[in-house]
Amino acid sequence: MPPPTSLSNAPSRPHRGPRLQTIATNLRCNQNCVYCNRRAESDDLAAIAPTALRAAIGRALGDGCEEIRLTGGEPTLRRDLLELIAFARQSGALRVSLETNATLIDDARAQALAHAGLTSARVNLVGPDARVDAITQDDGGFARTIAGIRALLAAGIAVELLASLTRATHALVVAMPAALMAAVGDLGRPVAIEANVPTDAPNFLELLDYQTAAEVLKALDAACRLEAIPLRLAADSGPPPCIFPPRRGLPHLYKLSPGSRRQERHSHVAACATCIVADRCSGLADAYLQHFSAPELQPITDEKARRRLNMLRPLPEQIAHELVTQSLSARVDGTPFFDAIIRVNFHCNQACAFCFVSTHLPPATDAAIEAAIREAGAQGARIVLSGGEPTLNARLLDWIRLAAAVSAEPVCLQTNAVRLDNPELCHAVVAAGVQQAFVSLHGATAAVCDAVTDTPGTFVRTAAGLDNLYAETIEIVLNFVLCETNLHEFPDFIRLVAARWPRALANYSFVAPSTDLVPKEKRLIPKYSDMLPALGEGLRLAESLDVRVVGFESMCGLPLCLIPEPFDRSQLQLTAIPEGMGEGEFVKSDECRKCAYNARCYGLRQGYADLHGTAELRAIMDA
Repeated sequence: MPPPTSLSNAPSRPHRGPRLQTIATNLRCNQNCVYCNRRAESDDLAAIAPTALRAAIGRALGDGCEEIRLTGGEPTLRRDLLELIAFARQSGALRVSLETNATLIDDARAQALAHAGLTSARVNLVGPDARVDAITQDDGGFARTIAGIRALLAAGIAVELLASLTRATHALVVAMPAALMAAVGDLGRPVAIEANVPTDAPNFLELLDYQTAAEVLKALDAACRLEAIPLRLAADSGPPPCIFPPRRGLPHLYKLSPGSRRQERHSHVAACATCIVADRCSGLADAYLQHFSAPELQPITDEKARRRLNMLRPLPEQIAHELVTQSLSARVDGTPFFDAIIRVNFHCNQACAFCFVSTHLPPATDAAIEAAIREAGAQGARIVLSGGEPTLNARLLDWIRLAAAVSAEPVCLQTNAVRLDNPELCHAVVAAGVQQAFVSLHGATAAVCDAVTDTPGTFVRTAAGLDNLYAETIEIVLNFVLCETNLHEFPDFIRLVAARWPRALANYSFVAPSTDLVPKEKRLIPKYSDMLPALGEGLRLAESLDVRVVGFESMCGLPLCLIPEPFDRSQLQLTAIPEGMGEGEFVKSDECRKCAYNARCYGLRQGYADLHGTAELRAIMDA
């Protein structure tokens, strides 16, 4: 069988239809899931004849489709599956994916699928162990599915899991991410888990109400974060985002941009009248309302929530916009240089409320990341590999090696160190070329830090990761973002650094309302004057405990006039801020224009000024 046409040789086509076309190859299945309404005992042989399927593939590609998705029933029951995949690729499909239970895929078949041109597989899995067999009505099916996933990963085929949340599955699915990684983690990890809440089933009693589904989604999302597996919600699935309480939802599961396609056979209910995303949200499925009363909904009424549900730019533009950020730094002698902060992925295994990264974005392409690293090296910038959480990127070691090869500056890793609690991964990261680590630690106790990151259990893992980094003797900077929740712990943070990682630098940052993703709310962003006592106490402790505190020159630091004693501003390595840098994000008052530090201080974030004003600023006359 010939290999598929290369992407560079694939014919270009005008885009008229959907970019992805799903084609059912058959309806028979070797499993009989209790919630499935697609399976049939027999097929319409004319509809699934090879000529009919090839014609359907040809029509889709002729309309500009880029990805062909073959589904069933169970498509691996077809003897000509390899030929269909190869036909799609040779006809110009950029991607061919397969929806399967993977029970009929062994190593040899996975290799054959890869050779035919299969790019990804979407595997149905709804639990952590053989209890799944009672749901699929297939004795031994769970074990064969896990073996199939291992075979697919070993063949280099990307795997995504499909998890239907039903009465039978919802008690099992939350344990699935950890069990899966224990079973296949040596071969890689799924690119995502896609959850779906069915509204139709052979027995309607199998359906899950949206309130229960929301609780399962929250628990599953937390489990996925701990295993570094992104979770998403199927585009045609409920529940709607307003099922979650304000500020405690899962906005990254949704893509509700202006003009989003509305689902057919869906209806708005009374609560939708006041919702500011009703123009792009489909509401509730009519099939759901046939079985359940309308759930208690909390309409989206604040702009912060809307922005988190909204894709501000077309996806490729948004990814390109956030891929690289420049930050101004200064050397010991005061000469300026730039950090190039390169986000090798956007998703994260924590959920800090003040994060300004679009953690719902998929990663940039490998080619774009490589180009960004090479460009930063050519410009003489210090390369900072960041995220989201960069240790979730399967190619992180490759990116570190490339950065070390193209830049004369030390390579820095910006991380929460949760996954570096694994000593082997930590050592591999350092051995690849990381010389500096900028580690987020937003509290001195698990209670406070885990509240800030909204990810219980990760303070302990970050501390263990820091222990491993510290043993590697690289330069470590611990970043404490001061916000309303943790500001009282800054002195204890300094004590912790002195006691456990005394060589490390302590970097303070102030919560930065710098993008629409950060809530401009007083409950999150304290006034400088309310924060200064804790910061001043921490600085005095740092002086007595010989802990060096940095961050004063950063965009995320304080206006220089507000730095409390005993810090001596004359010790700062300040450089003139290039014209236009921070324009539109920072504002200055009349006091700033009289200040001796005016050219070297950013001033106030516009978001802070909107909340608290500018009255706290004062001019310093003698620099």
